[in-house]
Amino acid sequence: MKRLIGWLGQLSLLLLIGVLSLSGLIWGSPGSALPLSTAPVSTGLVAVAAPSPETRGACAEFGQKIDLNNANVVAFTDCPGFYPTLARLIVQNSPYQKVEDVLKIPGLSDRQKQLLTANLDHFTITEPRIALEMRMPPRPMMR
Repeated sequence: MKRLIGWLGQLSLLLLIGVLSLSGLIWGSPGSALPLSTAPVSTGLVAVAAPSPETRGACAEFGQKIDLNNANVVAFTDCPGFYPTLARLIVQNSPYQKVEDVLKIPGLSDRQKQLLTANLDHFTITEPRIALEMRMPPRPMMR
């Protein structure tokens, strides 16, 4: 009698698993599959906040300006689109007599001229005090 009850218990368990698997409650049907991860599904869209008018294109801290005749290349890292190519051109073609002279650098693309024009009020000119060799980062040694 004990064997019969044990056998019926196992049979009913197998039958229950079979019915549930056919109904899709255990393994699920292909149409109702749940994602394996509980992480949110990305749609590929990312919300980006537009820069405020006060910070858009700002190169220097508020109230400070970049001295085109004495700044090194690293001074332009906060200027979007300047570092390293345009910054190197600005430093290599100094000294300048006035801020607008930076627009006369030979070989500037239209985009670079737009960037410079938009940021002219972030630049200043003083007498050159630092040698060009000190303002340019050293090139790595070739072996």
